[in-house]
Amino acid sequence: MLKIPKFFHEILGEFQTKSSLVVIAVFVLISGFFTGILGYAEWKELSLIKQIVTWFLFLDISGGVIANLTKGTDIFYNRHSSNRWIFIAIHVQPIILSWSMEISFHYGIIICVYTLISAAILNLTRELSIHILLAGSFTGIGLLIVAYYSQAIPFFATTLFIFYIFKVLFSFSVFHHRGEQNDY
Repeated sequence: MLKIPKFFHEILGEFQTKSSLVVIAVFVLISGFFTGILGYAEWKELSLIKQIVTWFLFLDISGGVIANLTKGTDIFYNRHSSNRWIFIAIHVQPIILSWSMEISFHYGIIICVYTLISAAILNLTRELSIHILLAGSFTGIGLLIVAYYSQAIPFFATTLFIFYIFKVLFSFSVFHHRGEQNDY
């Protein structure tokens, strides 16, 4: 078990296993490689600053898809409930992505608002027995919204919107390690 420096607690929690860090890194690298290649035509013509912002968003969102499933991050946010609200409030990446990928802002706004309202509801229902079912339902509806929008937006943006919804509504909002929070 590795102790994580305080600066990175919101990203990785207070501790992580080496294998968790490896899985996070491998997922980010492989998904980044394929998304970058398959979506190359969509981001290659963007200005350098927009490419940098887009790839930074990719790193943040794709890393969070997996990091939020780890025991260390999951337990950290369970122990720090006010940090969960901050996490929800600052996750406006779809709006920034709309700018950086030069797509209509309404796609990013709708996905962001839907996801943040759903995450707030999930945070309020965290202790209810239907919590995981709600998370699955909200995630599924969010993915349906992105599937519909995928007809009009680039593959790269679609991929990040999918990852964003999964990250916030399922990886983050569900307490996956219930009963294990006293292990560390």
